[in-house]
Amino acid sequence: MKQVSIIGTGNVAFHLSQAILKLDQWNLHQVFGRKKSATERLKKDLSSKRIQTIHHLNDLEEVDIVLCCISDDAIQEVVPKLKLQTTLIAHTSGATALQNTAVNNAVFYPLQSFSKLKVLDYQNIPFCLEADSDKNLKLIKDLAGSISTKVYKINSNQRLQLHLAAVFVNNFTNYMVKIGEDLCQQNDIDSAILQPLISETFEKLKQMPAFEAQTGPAKRQDHQSISAHFNLLKNTNYQSLYHNISQHILNDYGKKL
Repeated sequence: MKQVSIIGTGNVAFHLSQAILKLDQWNLHQVFGRKKSATERLKKDLSSKRIQTIHHLNDLEEVDIVLCCISDDAIQEVVPKLKLQTTLIAHTSGATALQNTAVNNAVFYPLQSFSKLKVLDYQNIPFCLEADSDKNLKLIKDLAGSISTKVYKINSNQRLQLHLAAVFVNNFTNYMVKIGEDLCQQNDIDSAILQPLISETFEKLKQMPAFEAQTGPAKRQDHQSISAHFNLLKNTNYQSLYHNISQHILNDYGKKL
């Protein structure tokens, strides 16, 4: 049985730990966290007594793979400090290039939004992989393929572009929904009324490209509605955002405000 250890105690660490614990051919050996309370809480959340929790990097033992589920800044700080000689060190960042500071280096980037309380289907999460040798790529691919059916070889430049695309389709989209909820709540409207529309938006995108799925005032060049919305947003931080997004849509479909 192959061995994996994890550095980190956040949402990515939680979900990857949970995914690995479901595997027969891989064992989650150690979890490192700087704060004992966070590490012990992660162990409790995972409901696994067999995981060894540690709080000093020098206590990491040689295993097949160590996954660094930490921030980009922390990757630059932590990875050079690791003294492991045979272990493959893989970070999980979409925006950080393949490192060269360890003996064996790889990237194990799951293209997904992770929230601890949200149950995920790990088999459908795309894993984007890169390694400094064919041998290491094969090893990291073995782990990814044990978790998911969607495994891709993606280089650092491609992964950065993919991470940017993911920010638009996930993070920015979520913020747009947050604005919609705010506008409802500010006007005594139950924001749950938006849920069927949100669901239909994403169901439609499973069936057609976003360019074809686009609707709304800017797409149909409804300047009267755009003007009314613009006036409603007067003296808010959202007015310029509304204008800029509407202008981009109008530009893509051939018109300007």
